[in-house]
Amino acid sequence: MSGYLIALHLIGVLCLLPWILQAPSKYTDWLEESGIGKTWWAFYSAQTMVNNLGFTLTPDSMATFRDATWPMLVMTFLAFAGNTCYPVFLRLVIWIAYRLASETSQAKEALRYLLEHPRRCYTLLFPSRPTWILFGIVFALNFIDVVLIVALDLDNPAVTDLPMGPRILSALFQAASARHTGTSTLNLAAVNPAVQFSLLTMMYIAVFPIAISIRASNIYQDGALGVWAHEENLNEKDGVSYIMGHVRNQLSFDLWYIFFGTFLVCIAEAKRIMDPEAPSFAVFPVLFEVTSAYGNVGLSLGGPSGMVSMVGHYGIFEKLVICAMMIRGRHRGLPYALDRAVNLPSDIFGDATADEEEASHELTHSRVSEKCLDPTG
Repeated sequence: MSGYLIALHLIGVLCLLPWILQAPSKYTDWLEESGIGKTWWAFYSAQTMVNNLGFTLTPDSMATFRDATWPMLVMTFLAFAGNTCYPVFLRLVIWIAYRLASETSQAKEALRYLLEHPRRCYTLLFPSRPTWILFGIVFALNFIDVVLIVALDLDNPAVTDLPMGPRILSALFQAASARHTGTSTLNLAAVNPAVQFSLLTMMYIAVFPIAISIRASNIYQDGALGVWAHEENLNEKDGVSYIMGHVRNQLSFDLWYIFFGTFLVCIAEAKRIMDPEAPSFAVFPVLFEVTSAYGNVGLSLGGPSGMVSMVGHYGIFEKLVICAMMIRGRHRGLPYALDRAVNLPSDIFGDATADEEEASHELTHSRVSEKCLDPTG
């Protein structure tokens, strides 16, 4: 798994470094004006996209490079491969290695085991069906996002200054960033309000597989403990039930945190929100900021001055609320119970033995109770 991430970083550097060294003066002059070296920009941009950090060395995020086709393609790929589509690409790499491995090699057996029992080995490696479902959801959401960004801003000068080809590519980059990356090629405060709302929705949905597959997958894949009924798991064989069950869990699990955080920030910023001379401060930008923090995304509609995000204009209390939202949101994808991917083998067998002993004890206790309550006994 570490080899996958190392290779991804190297691919990013090898793709971005030659380009920036030969890039047109429009881009290199901006780096020089910002006091950034070309080589350092390539290394930093590659790792921030792979790790989905959202930090950039340039003050306008990636807006300057939005009409540069090659870096937009590379960084969009890195954003997907490093986060949202990480389990998809990881399983693909393992599947390709399995196909290329010799039939008599031990690696072949190890790779087969990874493909057949992924959840026993790694938290972010899933069976075939959940992986395909994840890929389908990611594709659908990003397709919808790109269509909305392009279609709703056909006459918006903030977007139409780009030709249609680079505009679509920039929209794809922005859609990828709305999942978890946090970088931006557009002035989000100037785009269509419907686009802003769609980005907010996409930030909340968070199809990152820790939320969609770990919670909804069968915790003990091949477990035959079968002593008593465990908590009901979502049926992965029924696609509609699987997705709708996850949506219900998502709504009931963390929606109220966002509402509560927004409520607290609105209380603290009530004067500026009610001030007609401060249009940047309104309820929706606050909700956008809180949702971005809870989803650990990093997008912002910006504040009244400069290229600072809205939270940069908040007071201490509001910043603490945003920090709390970030910490709580960072852990929202944890599984409901520990599984074999995060247990030692001794823990698994020990737990199984303990479960069987406890079940046997409960069964004996139940029979004794029934006998005591039986008037004929």
